[in-house]
Parts: sequence; structure tokens; C-alpha cells
Amino acid sequence: MKISLNAADDGTLLAVDTSTSSMSVALMRGGELLGELNSTAERNHSIHLLPHIRQVLAEARLHSSELDAFAVGVGPGSYTGVRIGVTVAKTFAWTHGLALLGVSSLEGLALGAGETFIHSDQAAVDRADQVSSAITKLTRQHETMWIVPMIEARRGQAFTGLYQASHQGWTCKVPDGIRLMSVWADEILEQALKLPKDKQPDRILFAGETALHGEVLERFFGAWPGQSGVVAQEMRGRHIADLARRQWQAGHVENAHRLVPNYTQLTEAEAKLLSQKQS
Repeated sequence: MKISLNAADDGTLLAVDTSTSSMSVALMRGGELLGELNSTAERNHSIHLLPHIRQVLAEARLHSSELDAFAVGVGPGSYTGVRIGVTVAKTFAWTHGLALLGVSSLEGLALGAGETFIHSDQAAVDRADQVSSAITKLTRQHETMWIVPMIEARRGQAFTGLYQASHQGWTCKVPDGIRLMSVWADEILEQALKLPKDKQPDRILFAGETALHGEVLERFFGAWPGQSGVVAQEMRGRHIADLARRQWQAGHVENAHRLVPNYTQLTEAEAKLLSQKQS
């Protein structure tokens, strides 16, 4: 087995995410993106994931034996999709003796949305810093940003969480879960408004699969006095890789036999409310 924390800074890491209809495979060495392949076909993830991995490695002229780590988005999201990605990651890491890193798919989505937003604001982009990780770029911004990633879960629900980017760092404010968006949006608004003015986020962004929740989001935008908006963002392996490398550097490596997907579920209160709405 060649698992080593010493390789965390400049080792070669393969990252995959299959939690949504977007399947992404990315290959990174240190902070350099060596290759990335993205496709959309949720029902075919089981067919295409391994060929995509082989293609990304081949285009970078690398063999699987030259990898140091394998990172995977563990969900939440599509039950079948998450299971496929985690199973492949565990098998691959165990077979090749790689460091195994499990990352929140929602956190990867949030990180990507933050990077997409700052690159859309050309005044905020440091053009001399194109190779920095998304985390580094976001934490160099002058504003505090709350990012709410969303993966559609039907019946007014979404897999979602709350992440913050500021000069103090990249943090998770509310852990991932499946939530009723009408309730969740109100909770975010309440949490933000109860803070002192100088502690409130400068901007709140909703990202990912937001299309079926337009009415809820419009109500939120009307009530929130600060900057806000929606970022169209798909899952990208490069962001899973960014988060995984940070975990790797901190020594948070998974046991290949114990890593499990995060399927998540409604809180008891939300489950009761959903039941009342359906009755």
C-alpha cells in the first residue's frame, strides 16, 4: 500500500462525482488541473464512469499506478448515482493502494458556484492567479458570501446545505440534508437577519438545480435586503478535487471498507409538515 500524507501537497489525485445527472471526472497534480471530462446521462453512469476514468488518464499519459489518491463525491443526491461513484472509488483505491477521500457533493457544487460567480464579475478576478484553487480564490474576496447548493429531491424538497466564503476561510455553516425549500429558505433568511449588520453576509447565492423552486426563491429575494441571486452550476470534478486535497493535507483519509454514501433524510419536523401537505 502506498498511502502517504506526504504526497498531499503535490500528489496526483483523481476525483469523480456521480451524484447528479452530471458525471464528472477530474485529474489534478498539486494545484494543476491535468484533465477533466464531463457528461450528462444519469442512467448511464454505471456504463460510462470507468471508460471516462481511462480516457482522462490516457489523455494525461498516466497509468493508474501513478496515482496517489482517489476522491469521490459521497452525496447527497441520486441514490443510484452516489452508490456507483462510491463503489468505484472504494474498489479503485483498495486495488491500487491509494489514499481515499470522501467529499460532500453539495460542498463541491457550492464551491464551484462561488468560483463561477467571481469569474462572472471581471473586476473581482485576479487574472494573474488562474491556477489557484477555487477555495483560495473565494477566500481572497473582500465580501462574505453565503452559498446554498441545491440538488433536486422532488415534492418541494432539495438536497441542500449552507456554505460560507470569506477572508476568514471556507466553512460549512449548516450541514447537508434533504429539506423542504419553503421552510429552508425562511430559515436562511431568519439566520441572516438576526445577525448584527456588520456580521451579515454581503451576498447570498442559490446554486445548482433551482428551476423547480422559482417561487420560493423569488420570495426570498424580495425579503432579503442584501445582494442575492442564482448561479447556474453543474457538478465538476475539479471542485471535488480541491476539497479532497484540503482533507488529504489535514490527514482526513477514509478507510476503503468503511466509506459509505451520504443518502440523508428529512428532519422529523419537515417530514411531518410534508405529510400534512400531502393529506
